[in-house]
Amino acid sequence: MALSTRFGARAALVTTAIALLLGGGIAAPVAQAATPADVPLITSGTTNWKYLDNNTDPAGTNQDTLVWAKTGFDDSAWNTGTGSFGHKNGTTSGMGGGHAINTLLTRYIPGQTLNVQTYFFRSTFTITQEQIDHLNQLQGTVTYDHGLRIFVNGQKVAGYEDGNITQNLQYGGSNGADPDTSTFSVAPSVLQPGTNTIAVALYQCDSGSSDIFFNLSSLVAKFLPDAATITDLALNIGSSEKERNLVWYTDIDVPQVAQVAKKPAGAPAEFPTAGVQTFTATRGATTDGQFSQRTTITGLEASTEYLYRVGSDSQGWSGTYSFTTGALTGDYNFIFVGDPQIGASGNVGNDRTGWINTLNTAEQRFPGSEFIFSAGDQVENAPNESQYEAFLAPEQLRRLPLAPINGNHDVGSKAYEQHFNTPNWDPSYGAASSSSSSGGNYWFKYNDTLYVILNSNSRDHASHKAYMEKIVQEQGGDVKWKVLGFHHSIYSVASHTDDSDIIDRRANMPETISDLGFDLVLMGHDHSYTRSWLMNDGVPVEVGGTAQEQVSAKPGDVLYVTANSASGSKYYAVKAPNAPFAAVINQENKRNYSNVEVTDASITVTTYRSEDNTVVDKVVLKRADVTAPVLNVPAAAEVAYGSSFDALAGVTATDAVDGNLTSAITVTGSVNTAQLGEYTLTYTVSDAAGNEATQTRTVTVVRAPLTSAKPVIAGQARVGESLTAQPGTWSQGAALTYAWTADNAAIPGPASATLPVTKDLIGKSVAVAITGTLAGHTTVTQTSDPIVVSAGVLVPGKVTVEGSSKVGATLTAKATGWPAAAALRYTWTANGAAIAGGTGATLKLTPALAGKAVRVSVTGVLDGYLDAVVSTAPTSVAKAALKSATPKIAGIVKVGKTLKVKTGKWSAGTKLTYRWYANGKAIKGATKASLKLGKSVRAKKITVKVTGSQPGYATKTVTSKATKKVGKKPVKK
Repeated sequence: MALSTRFGARAALVTTAIALLLGGGIAAPVAQAATPADVPLITSGTTNWKYLDNNTDPAGTNQDTLVWAKTGFDDSAWNTGTGSFGHKNGTTSGMGGGHAINTLLTRYIPGQTLNVQTYFFRSTFTITQEQIDHLNQLQGTVTYDHGLRIFVNGQKVAGYEDGNITQNLQYGGSNGADPDTSTFSVAPSVLQPGTNTIAVALYQCDSGSSDIFFNLSSLVAKFLPDAATITDLALNIGSSEKERNLVWYTDIDVPQVAQVAKKPAGAPAEFPTAGVQTFTATRGATTDGQFSQRTTITGLEASTEYLYRVGSDSQGWSGTYSFTTGALTGDYNFIFVGDPQIGASGNVGNDRTGWINTLNTAEQRFPGSEFIFSAGDQVENAPNESQYEAFLAPEQLRRLPLAPINGNHDVGSKAYEQHFNTPNWDPSYGAASSSSSSGGNYWFKYNDTLYVILNSNSRDHASHKAYMEKIVQEQGGDVKWKVLGFHHSIYSVASHTDDSDIIDRRANMPETISDLGFDLVLMGHDHSYTRSWLMNDGVPVEVGGTAQEQVSAKPGDVLYVTANSASGSKYYAVKAPNAPFAAVINQENKRNYSNVEVTDASITVTTYRSEDNTVVDKVVLKRADVTAPVLNVPAAAEVAYGSSFDALAGVTATDAVDGNLTSAITVTGSVNTAQLGEYTLTYTVSDAAGNEATQTRTVTVVRAPLTSAKPVIAGQARVGESLTAQPGTWSQGAALTYAWTADNAAIPGPASATLPVTKDLIGKSVAVAITGTLAGHTTVTQTSDPIVVSAGVLVPGKVTVEGSSKVGATLTAKATGWPAAAALRYTWTANGAAIAGGTGATLKLTPALAGKAVRVSVTGVLDGYLDAVVSTAPTSVAKAALKSATPKIAGIVKVGKTLKVKTGKWSAGTKLTYRWYANGKAIKGATKASLKLGKSVRAKKITVKVTGSQPGYATKTVTSKATKKVGKKPVKK
C-alpha cells in the first residue's frame, strides 16, 4: 500500500447508511451500498442548533453540572440558529481570518457592559446499533475563539484552551489573534443507539474581548476500512548517528512495524526479502482521531544505504523509502531552516510549494547533508492537520532525519508530539502548559557534537537551566562541540525583538548558556536573519565595525544565529537595525536556508537565498587559542644515592589545539645521584600560538633504603602457647631488634623473637615491630599485622554415669582426667531441659523422670581458658515395678447374690481399677469392686481383673481364679 495523503480514500464496509437527525428533522435514509462513503451528521449552515446566550448557567441548581449536555434536557426555551455563531464588536462583520458569522450572539450580559461569559449550544443526530458496530469514529472540524468544550451524551470528547476552566459559567480560554480550527473525534463507545446529543460550551476569554466565534463546520461518520491508511511518514533524528527515529499515522488502531534492510548493491529500490530487520512500533491516539505509530531504528553502519517501509503483512505496507548513513565519525554537515509555518500566508498550497523548493535547493546544493534542523513553527495552527500534511510533503523528510523544535505555533496542540519522534524526550523539563499542549526537552549526539533542544514556549528558566546542566554533565564530557536549539530567538532584530517574553528570556538564559560551554545557538521565531556578535553571559564580546567571516571564541563566548523563513510564508521587517548584539542582519523577504559544516576545528554556518543559492552570510566559528599547554610534571621527589634518574620520565604536555607537545618540552638543570643533596629542574613548553607553560621540580638525592619485609607472627595466639616473629628478607648484614606490644603498649620482659602468651594478654592486639639497622642505609622499622589473643583451650577429661536408671534409684556422675586446677560444674537434663536442683554429682530419679532421657554435662572452668564442656550419652529412665497380690472373689456364687473382690496388698499410692468377666468375656458395666450376679451369668464361671497404676511405675494387671459356675437363684420357702 503506497503512502496516502491525510484525507485519501478509505476502503469501506457493507452496512446500512446512517439516518440523520439534524435540527429536529430526520433525513431520508441512504440506500444500502457495498462501499458506504463518509456520512455527514452535522453541517454548518444547515444543522439547527439550540443556543443560550444570556449569561445563565443552564444546569441551574442541579448538582449534575453537565445535565444540560445530556439527552432529555429541556432546551425548548433556548434560541434556534445555524452556524456559524459569534460577534465582532457586537456585529456580524469583521471577524478575523475571513470567517463569516451567520447567527449573531449577544455580546453583553443583560443590563451590563461586560461580556457574556459562556455560550451554550445543543443539537442531535440519530444512529443505529448496527451502524455503531461498524463505525470507526465520528470526526468533527471546529473553528473557535476563545475556549471550547465539546460533549456527546454528556461525555467530554474535546477541549481547546480549556486548561483554566472549572465550571459552566466563567471566563476562560486565551485571546488569540484569529479563530483557530481543529479536528476532533468521537469514539463509538460514547454513542448510543437512537438519538444522541452533541453539546458545546463556548467560553469568552475576558470581560472586555471584542469578539467570540464558534462554527462546527462538520461532524462526519467514518466507517472501519479494510486496511489501515498510512500517512504523515517522517524520518526523525535518533539519539546518536547510529540511530534513526520513525513516526507515521494510521487511520485505525492496528499494530505496525518498520522493516529495514541494507540496499543490495546494484539492485533497484525495491524492498528486499533477505537481511530484513523488524522494529516494532508503539502507538497512541492522536488529537484528530488517528493513531501515531513510532519506533527507533538501531545498529546502523557507516556509509550504508538502507531501504525501509512501515505497515504490516495483514494491513499492507507503505512504499519503500531509503536513507544513507554518514561516516558516523569526523566531519559532517546538516541543513538548518527557520519557521516553515505552513499556512501563515493564508495559502497552504503556496507555503507548501515554497517549503518543498527550499529543501530541493538545499539538497541539490549539499547532497551529502546528514540531517535537517528546524528552528520551529512547522505550521501556523497547532492542531491543523492539513498544514502538517503540507509540512511533511517534501520527500527529503523521508530520507533525511529531521530534528524539529517546538515553536509557539506548534505548542498549542499535542499534534507536535504526535507528528515527531524526538530522541531522549523528557516532558518533565520545559513541560507543557496544559494537557492539550505540547512540551518537553530532548537531546541527541551526532559525531562528537551534543545537541540540546529546549521547548522555549515554557519560560520556566529554572527547569531549562537544570535540564541543560544535567545533560551537559551526563553527555557533554566526551564531545567536541555543544549546540543549543530553541525557537524564540533572544538575539533577533525584527518584530519580536522587544516582546516582553523575549526580553525575559534574554535576561535569564545567556549566562547559563555561556557557563555550560555551548558554542552555537540556533533559533527562529522572528522571520528574519540575524547573526550575533560573540556573546559572553549576554554581553557582546566585540561591537562595531564590520562583522568578520571568521570568529574565534574564548571560553564562555557563544555565537547565536536566527534563521529567516524557509517557506516564505511570512517575513518580519527589521525593527532594531542598531541592536548592540547584532553583527549581521538580513531581510530581503526571500526564502533562506543554512548549510552547517562541523569539523573538529570549526563550525561554519553559510546561509543561502533559496531562489538562487547566493550567499546571505557566512561565519566560521573557531575557538581562540588562548590557553597554554597543560604541562604535567611529577611532584618533588627523592632518589636513592647511586640510582639512575631520567629528568623527563613521567613529564607530558598536551594542547587543546596542537595536541601532544611532549616532544617539545625543554628542561634546565640536572641531577647527580652520586652526590647527596637537593637539585632544581625547570620544564618549559610552548604551543604554536606562543602560549607558554613552565613548571619547576625539586629532586633530592637521599640515602639508599634498607631492604626490609613486613614481619609475620607465627603460632597460636592463645593462653598457654608461644608466638614467634618471622622477619622475612632484609638487607644482608642488617641487625634486627624485636619489640612486642599489646594494644600498642610495650610488653615487659626481654625482647626476643619469641613471646609466651599469658592470661593478661587475653583480648589484646599483639604485634611485633622489627627494627633493622645497617651502616649507610636508612633505619627501617617494620610492624606486623596485629593478632588478637584469645583464651586458652582447656583440655577436658571424661564423664561417666553410674547407678540404676529406674525411678527411685540414684545416678552418680564420675569425672576423670580433668586438670587439677579446673573447677567442675554439673548440669543434669531430662529431654534437654534442665532438672531443677540437678547441679550436683548425683541425681535421684523421681517418678516425673520416668520415660525421659537423662544426661549430665560437666563444665570445666579455669582462669585464662575457655570453658570445656563434656556431656554423657542420654540414659532413658525406666519405670519401677508395682508390688501386687492375686485378687480373691468372696461371696455366694448364685444369681441375685453379690460377689466382692479382695485385692490383697499393693504398693502404697497405687490406684486400682476392676473388670469382671463371665466365661472370659467382659460383663458390660462391671467395673466396680463388687458384682451382683444376674440371670445372664447363670451357669458361667466368674473372674475379675485388678489393674494398678501409679506415676513412675509400670501399670500391672492381675487376674483372680475363676469361681464355680453361678447357680440358680435360691427359692424362698
